[in-house]
Amino acid sequence: MLAEIAEEAGFPKGVINVVSHAVGAAVEIADVFFESPDVRVINLIGGVKTARMLAERAGRTLKRTVLELGGYNPMIILDDVDVDYAVRTATFGSFFHQGQICLNTRRIIIQRKIYAEFLEKFVARTKTLPSGDPLNPKTLIGPLITRAALELVDGRVKEAVAKGATLHTGGTFEGQIYQPTILTDVPLDTAVANEETFGPVVVVEVVDTPEEAIKAANRTMYGLTSSILAATPTRRLKWRGRFLRGLSM
Repeated sequence: MLAEIAEEAGFPKGVINVVSHAVGAAVEIADVFFESPDVRVINLIGGVKTARMLAERAGRTLKRTVLELGGYNPMIILDDVDVDYAVRTATFGSFFHQGQICLNTRRIIIQRKIYAEFLEKFVARTKTLPSGDPLNPKTLIGPLITRAALELVDGRVKEAVAKGATLHTGGTFEGQIYQPTILTDVPLDTAVANEETFGPVVVVEVVDTPEEAIKAANRTMYGLTSSILAATPTRRLKWRGRFLRGLSM
């Protein structure tokens, strides 16, 4: 569709080319790109595993790479924030587009003083999100892109619960629609506590101090985005600066 729009807008032929392929047949096309001297930059939006392979091949042919990968994105909520605002923001950040965006919030780190109130309201709001046909304008939670994607999400949630995590809502699916899911007390040796789970799943973690929050946020190598919610601008900027200096980007 984007290529058609570009053509209608008057882009010269050959500026934008779309090459489609069957599932699992991307390697053959990638081989052509890497072998051609006319292709000077490889741009990938995808996962870390694929990025490592592409970067290795690009190094052998001295091609530049631009990599936009996944992220285990933390949201820190400090205890002076308006709780209702934090709930609305966390709901949008966690579940927009069924969590199928690299920038989605994957983990919420919140100070203990407002944890109970936030969690109660966050769970209640999440339960009201309408799911169903994505063509219906009222639908907020649509299907995951493939059955394999749904099985990966479901498997990680089940692993976390089996190891002691608390499931507050979600954890069920119908067809390829996985209900928005909130987990707490997630053990650190589970996949959902360490890796991007590309679906409507968010982990909530409680801490006592901003210093603990920063330490928890930096407990990952996947730092695509981060966010901090605080009521006082000077406090927000103070912790944002310390957070981003420490975060692995």
